[in-house]
Amino acid sequence: MEDQTNVLPLYEQVRRSILAGILSGQFAEGSFLPPEPELMSLYGVSRITLRRAIGDLCADGRLQRQQGRGTVVMPAKVRQTLVSLSGFSETMDGLGRKAGHRILSREDNPDAPAIRGRLQAAALIRFDRLLEDNGMPMTLETLWFDAARFPEVIEPVAAGGSFFAALRDKACIVPAHAERQIDVGLASPSERNVLSVKSTQPVYRIEKMVTDADGRPLALSQLVTPSHLVTYTIKI
Repeated sequence: MEDQTNVLPLYEQVRRSILAGILSGQFAEGSFLPPEPELMSLYGVSRITLRRAIGDLCADGRLQRQQGRGTVVMPAKVRQTLVSLSGFSETMDGLGRKAGHRILSREDNPDAPAIRGRLQAAALIRFDRLLEDNGMPMTLETLWFDAARFPEVIEPVAAGGSFFAALRDKACIVPAHAERQIDVGLASPSERNVLSVKSTQPVYRIEKMVTDADGRPLALSQLVTPSHLVTYTIKI
C-alpha cells in the first residue's frame, strides 16, 4: 500500500510530527515549544507552513499561543463523568494528575440573598478559586457554602485544599447527591485573562449543587472551563 504520509500537505505532516512529539513527551505538557527558527530548521519548512501547523494544533487545544511568551503545550483533555460525586481533587488523582486550588479571593457574608436562600445558609461565605491541572489553569470556580454550619472547613479551603476532602475529614460529611446545570458560552474579559483563552474560545458554564443524604444543600459551585480542556461523559 502506498505510504499516504508523503501525499499529505506539508503543514499536515508538520502538524502530525509536532503532535507525535507531544504524545511521546519530547514536548512536555506545560513547556514551551522551541522558537520558530529552531522548529523551521528541525522540520525543514517555511514560517508560513510552520505557523499553519501550529495554528491547527492550537485550534485542537493541544497548543496555546501566549502573547510575548511563545507557544505552550497544553494538557490532554480531561474526561469527567457528569453523574460523578467526586470533587476536582479526587477526579484528578484518579487520572494520575496533580490538582491545585489557587485562591483568588474570599468574601465573608457576601450580599447574595438568592444564593443564601438556596443554600439555607446562616453565614454565607464565597471563595473564588482557580483550579489547576498539573500547574496549568483549568477552571475558574466560585464556591459558596454555609460558614456557620461548616466552620472547620473554612481554613483548609482558604489554604488551597479540597472542599470535599475538608468536608469529609473535618465535618465527617460525604455528599450524597449532585445536580448540574450546563451551558456553553464565551468567557468574559476577566475570565479570559485568568484562563488564558481567546475571545472566540467556547467555555462550559456549570452550576453544581451538592446535597447530603437528606437533600440538604452542602455547597454551590459555579464553574467556567474552556471547552478544549475537558470532555464530559454520562454514565447511566
